[in-house]
Amino acid sequence: MNIQRATEELHRCFGLFNKHFFGGKLPEPQLTIQTKGKRNWYGWCSTVEFWANADDSVKKYEINLTAEHLDREVPEIMRTLLHEMIHLYNAVNGIKDCSRGGTFHNKRFKEASEKFGFYYDAPPDPKYGWSFSKLKPETVELINGWNVDESAFQLARKVPQPAKKPGSNSYKLECPSCGIKVRAGKPGIKVMCTECETVLVEN
Repeated sequence: MNIQRATEELHRCFGLFNKHFFGGKLPEPQLTIQTKGKRNWYGWCSTVEFWANADDSVKKYEINLTAEHLDREVPEIMRTLLHEMIHLYNAVNGIKDCSRGGTFHNKRFKEASEKFGFYYDAPPDPKYGWSFSKLKPETVELINGWNVDESAFQLARKVPQPAKKPGSNSYKLECPSCGIKVRAGKPGIKVMCTECETVLVEN
């Protein structure tokens, strides 16, 4: 169990998505697994070709899945990968699909998402726009047929949090998707963000 296996499986699934939805025409990006830093994102796609060799004869876009969220269920990992592939499709085709510093997903992103395996059952988020799409049932069925190796996604980056100050009994929970924060009186409780359908994480 190591990060190499996760990377290999992501590359394999990228190829399968590319063939099914994009006719194999998407350029293969540099697929990375990096820390989310201060961002509450599951992943991202560059809008330019960040990666290149010494003489710039080879250039690649970057699709990253954040290391802190790499141990989610396979459908969620695949949802993030396909989401970022839609950003890649738009970038390659000169379609500006985000604004507000790359956080607000506009109608162009929505149109591409609905074309390539997603649907929406809620209005756009005030902060993130049309970001919170869901996999169509037929997309889930497609993924299930790929026999994705679940063992490749059992490790995630878990940085120890500073110890609570003596006498402190307040714990902050945050939604990794929309960033909403709540406080709890004890550690280890599960709180769900109903808007994002995501369990809040303690930080």
